[in-house]
Amino acid sequence: MTRQLLFLTTVFAAAGVAASPTFDVASVKIGKAPDAAVLISGGMMDTANGRFRVPGIGGNVSLMNWTLGMCITAAWDLGPGQMSGPAWLNGERYDIAAKTSPLATQAELRLMLQSLLAERFRLVTHRETREMAAYALVVVKNAKNGPRLKPAVAELRLPVLFAPPSRLIGQGSTVQGLALALSRSAGRKVVDQTGINGAFDFTLSYSADDGADGAPSIFTALQEQLGLKLEPSKASAEVLVVDHAEKIPTEN
Repeated sequence: MTRQLLFLTTVFAAAGVAASPTFDVASVKIGKAPDAAVLISGGMMDTANGRFRVPGIGGNVSLMNWTLGMCITAAWDLGPGQMSGPAWLNGERYDIAAKTSPLATQAELRLMLQSLLAERFRLVTHRETREMAAYALVVVKNAKNGPRLKPAVAELRLPVLFAPPSRLIGQGSTVQGLALALSRSAGRKVVDQTGINGAFDFTLSYSADDGADGAPSIFTALQEQLGLKLEPSKASAEVLVVDHAEKIPTEN
């Protein structure tokens, strides 16, 4: 099957096969806001497994200042390191607003976003299984008083993991959610092997400039501040490979 045919089948139904659900209406624009800290709340991330969700409230879907890579990650329910493609996928920013039924499930919203990305960005993908360099998140052995994770002071309806430059702030977040955020800072998939369950409040401050700012590296900060450690590891994972995507989305 040619790449062109693969693309067409993501947009149109094959004979006898129902078409994927689509948004009732959608707007895709190049983002005008500068790069900013990303607020990852319960509406954007399932902190139980550390994956992005498609944020939809009352049938209104809003992805503001998202990279195409973030959109793909949410649309295909990918974990850290499970997308491969050109570097610009994680650089260019877009604003996406769409409407659908307020009863649409998360699975349906993902399929709708897949269809939208295929249509507006001419997105073509395929899947591969790869072994990749990763980190294992573990508890520091013989650490004084063990992991320094404080149980959440309140049960939040929407747990939050806020990631401004050089800092991770968790409020009612899980260690799995922390692992996802660490993977983005460490540049590799981080696999939670701590065996720690529950919701926690924590703050992790580290250098965003390889120590040039005088702050500790993320590896040192993790050990000193949270009693956790990143160890080199390998992980086998199914990867979604981006074969083609266009920077300029088609007109609304």
